[in-house]
Amino acid sequence: MAQPPPQQPDDEPINSSFFPLPPPFYKQFTTENQKRLQDFKEAEGIYGEADTSPSLSADQILKLPPELRFLVPPEPPAEDNEFRVFGETSLINKAAPTLPDWGYEQLYPSPPTPAPGEDPSIQSEWSLNRAEYLQRLIRSILLKFLELLGVMSRDPTKWRDAMTDIGTMGANMHALINEYREHQMRETLILLMEDQLDKKRAEVDGVGKMKQKVEETLANFAKNVPRKLDNGESEDDTTSSPEVKRKEIQRYMWQAMDEILGQ
Repeated sequence: MAQPPPQQPDDEPINSSFFPLPPPFYKQFTTENQKRLQDFKEAEGIYGEADTSPSLSADQILKLPPELRFLVPPEPPAEDNEFRVFGETSLINKAAPTLPDWGYEQLYPSPPTPAPGEDPSIQSEWSLNRAEYLQRLIRSILLKFLELLGVMSRDPTKWRDAMTDIGTMGANMHALINEYREHQMRETLILLMEDQLDKKRAEVDGVGKMKQKVEETLANFAKNVPRKLDNGESEDDTTSSPEVKRKEIQRYMWQAMDEILGQ
């Protein structure tokens, strides 16, 4: 049986991730290349406003080396343009589909549309009690389900109307719940930021405690330093043997390690 050829060291590894790898031209976005691009713009006499980047024409882009062309951003797309993401085509300004777009009747009120000449910010003063309408819909679904059970016990062929009503109310509940997405996103972001803040505070407290332990250890070392006598010899030299001094130094070192490591 023929054996498959061994993989060469230079072979590209197989991509097993769910999403594709980023385009390889991201490697060209370096500080050196940005400096070269800026020098090219200055040499061509291209200057932009303070808050914008000067744009290049097609001829000027062709004059650039291949590795610098990737650093020139494309023109922004028009509002009616389309784009593709993972094989799906979408519009730039694609509006979220509504219940009528999905073929369902909307059972809760919509925000008022401002009349011509009125301030559009008046919509911000209007609010919908979504929790109340969700409770109404769930009760209606339960009642409609009991009605469906009665219909099925009498004439199972007449189930369609009750199921259609249940589907309509379920779709309305789904739409109301989706309106909480922005609130959920904000609250999730707040929780993440609070968690990061707590971690940073814990790190700062840990650094402060470690600093205190190190200072205490150094102070303990200073207390145990042998004093110098008048003849130039240390006090331990006259009272301790080399073996005793070695053990004392080791004991101080172990105590310092225990204090620093928190044991």
